[in-house]
Amino acid sequence: MSTHLRFATEILTRLGEELIPHPDLGVIELVRNAYDADASRCTVTLHNAVDPGGILVVEDNGDGMTEAEIRDGFLIIGRSPKVSKPLTRDGRRKVGEKGLGRLAALRLGHRVELITRPRSQPGVAHVLRIDWAAYESAASVDEVELAIETVPTKQGPGTSITIHRLRHGFSETEMERLGRAMRLLTGFFDDENSEFTAILDAPQFKRVSEGVSRGFFDECEYKLVARLDENGQASANLYNWKGESIASGDHGEVALTKDRGHFRVPMMYQAPSATFELWMFTLNKESFEHRQSMRKHTDLRPWLRIVGGVHLFHRGLRVHPYGDPGFDWLELNLLRARSPELRPSTNTSVGRVCIDDPENLLIPKTDRMGFQENAPFLELRDFAARATDWAARERLRLRETKRTGGTAMARKENEEATRKVEDVLQALPPTQRQQVSDIVSTQDRLIKELERDRLLYRSLATVGISTAVFAHESIGSAGGLGQDLETIERRARAAVGAELYEDRIHKVLSRARNTAASIHSFAKLPLRMLRRNKRRAKVVDINDSCREFAEMFEGYLADWHIRLDLDLCTEPARVLTPASDVESIYANLVINAARSFSRATDTARERVVLIRTRAEPARISIEVADSGPGISGISLKDIWLPGEGSNADGTGLGLTIVKDIVADLHGKKSVLDDGEISVEKNGELGGASFKILLPRHAESAPQS
Repeated sequence: MSTHLRFATEILTRLGEELIPHPDLGVIELVRNAYDADASRCTVTLHNAVDPGGILVVEDNGDGMTEAEIRDGFLIIGRSPKVSKPLTRDGRRKVGEKGLGRLAALRLGHRVELITRPRSQPGVAHVLRIDWAAYESAASVDEVELAIETVPTKQGPGTSITIHRLRHGFSETEMERLGRAMRLLTGFFDDENSEFTAILDAPQFKRVSEGVSRGFFDECEYKLVARLDENGQASANLYNWKGESIASGDHGEVALTKDRGHFRVPMMYQAPSATFELWMFTLNKESFEHRQSMRKHTDLRPWLRIVGGVHLFHRGLRVHPYGDPGFDWLELNLLRARSPELRPSTNTSVGRVCIDDPENLLIPKTDRMGFQENAPFLELRDFAARATDWAARERLRLRETKRTGGTAMARKENEEATRKVEDVLQALPPTQRQQVSDIVSTQDRLIKELERDRLLYRSLATVGISTAVFAHESIGSAGGLGQDLETIERRARAAVGAELYEDRIHKVLSRARNTAASIHSFAKLPLRMLRRNKRRAKVVDINDSCREFAEMFEGYLADWHIRLDLDLCTEPARVLTPASDVESIYANLVINAARSFSRATDTARERVVLIRTRAEPARISIEVADSGPGISGISLKDIWLPGEGSNADGTGLGLTIVKDIVADLHGKKSVLDDGEISVEKNGELGGASFKILLPRHAESAPQS
């Protein structure tokens, strides 16, 4: 006796009503079916649907279905039509999947009526009626017979699906969800293809449409456009509010990421080609006034509440839930919380990722809640996240450039203003001259106080970075002392032998002395680096500062097994600057070199840091090179930015301090990822090499 696999009618409830969590997802699936039928218009209408018992109607003007297509396509659940026929008659790439969303929509009511008019059979309509009550009395799905009736019609091609006696009413919240889903389905970026329009005949849809139609895209502060090509290579451009390109990046810059504390760049992304656009806004009145906008900044926030976030468009249609409220799939809000400056959130940006996916690499989830998180999807998400990181770095670089240039410009303007004030004072009567002079003196004192505060904060930051980097080595040594004492005690009890015992005692006491010296040195370091006289502008010999720095940090470098070599010029090399600034240059560059050794894979290689100074007629140079692994995984132009740096676990603030000091002194800076000095000193390729050029003080320069 032969038999076959059968499905109980309860499977309809499991696959339809229980699998799809929200009724709007089922309705959207019927709209997507209309898209696959080459319809130009699809309308969803609800009649008396607030309470159970209402009617849902979905109508389109697409190609319709023949009797065979109803039987072998519409009524077969679980088979994708994309495999055999991926393109529609008009060349659309199909978005329909296995029909589970369609089943969920049909199960919203107690009875379904399908009327379809195939384009290939003018004047004919096929009618299918499904009464779900018939399945309740049947043991298995295949026991219920369905009849397809063919009738004449004068209407053009298209399909109408009417779902009678809705099991549940559409609440206000559900209507809002459906209205938003319908309005956003085909996009809202003012440049979409208008070949397909989806409409919900309901007040909620009208309200959402009115809100969306306001469109604030031309009010963005910045716009990111990133592309992933068919070879898995990323690129990006950043535009300002004028539409001018202000930065561009190739794959090596855009795909840069941190993995387990190290920078890396994937050779290629294993994902479908895509375009990622992100509009970033500033939610304040000043931003609108700066652009001389005729619109109200207060209207921007309500618009972003509707459309904010990054949406995913697959073959022209939006995919739920990407971009929905509370679904931050690129983790924009998390990244902004970690680094709030210059990063967008779902409340301050709107974006879209557009993909065609001809190879069907992205697989929809069964419950229609987005795509399965397979390798291609994760790679696609990583591409968009890395592009956002790149844009944040570029914005930071622009801000730092403006800030550094602004400081120099302000100093120049202040000098010019001082000269003008002096000229005005000389032209005033003596009484008025004294009054104005007192006011100017007060302003000068305030400016000098601010300058002293700035130098103090800079020195405090350097001290903090120094102790944070080097402290754990000494603390680790202190922590190991107790363990060594326990070992000694156990060995003494076991009577290992006097010679070994004495040797062990000597080693532990030596470590204890080193640890005590390091702790004592830590206590003295802030006092030495934060002396008030170091923050006064004077003529400083950079060689003297280097020797003092080497003496202060000798113990720390020894704990890290780092040899510090000095190659100082013999002639005077003086600059006019606070001594604390020169000290900060040495400290931060050497600390950066010390941290690089933790990334070295060749542990047998000697750790060497070299400081070389040279004097030229008009300038002096400071070069700090090391024998570490060099700079990798980061652009040399990014290395000076706060939050970046050559060490993935660092803050990058040390090099930013150096950059600011050099800018204040009207100097220059450069960096090599394979330092020439290291090559010369060690006889092999070395690590990084930083070079600082500062104006030489006239008194120490050779006279011509």
